[in-house]
Amino acid sequence: MLLRLRSITYLTPSINAYELVDPQGGDLPPFEAGAHITVALGEVLRDYSLWSDPAERRSYGIAVLREKEGSGSRHLHDALRVGVMIRVSPPRNHFPLAPEAQRHLLLAGGIGITPIMAMLAELRRRKADFMLHYCTRSGEETAFLDELSLLAALGRVEFHHDGGDPARGLDIAALLRDYTPGTHLYYCGPQGLMTASRAATAHWPEGSVHCEHFKGPAAARPEL
Repeated sequence: MLLRLRSITYLTPSINAYELVDPQGGDLPPFEAGAHITVALGEVLRDYSLWSDPAERRSYGIAVLREKEGSGSRHLHDALRVGVMIRVSPPRNHFPLAPEAQRHLLLAGGIGITPIMAMLAELRRRKADFMLHYCTRSGEETAFLDELSLLAALGRVEFHHDGGDPARGLDIAALLRDYTPGTHLYYCGPQGLMTASRAATAHWPEGSVHCEHFKGPAAARPEL
């Protein structure tokens, strides 16, 4: 389907948010927290998680990190302008919230916060028990800092800034060492966080750990 780019928001020096809407002003196909869409950038296809509230049907929100070697991200950051038409797929979800979970533990690194933002909106609506650990280089490089600071004040979010040195950041092994019955983990972020989280939860019960890969051998092939 063809959507119009209605707005671009600068979240950090390296991350932009893009708001996509129906050209006729209609509702968009529904999606659940954790979903993503495929975006066609010329001949290049890229998957991007939806960060916007699933209850909001008037627009889709994606956020994109500008990567030095990423042709798709460079095109979005450098070439797109408000008002252009963009071809996207309907939402698909390989990273849903578990309906049976009693407690939701969320772990995000950098741009991996995007699907987690939609999850937070849904969990807050449900009045569910949740906790987010968000790992970034610094406050300046933390997307959605203002929104998440409100939840941090309520004890629902902890920020972990490592200054570019993972050894100074969150101890993922310690965080995930002890499994609490009824808890489900959701994690998304750079490869180091993904690898550490997978290793740290090897002893967790089957079906209690959920993640989304957009890079590397575990990543699904984008399809329109």
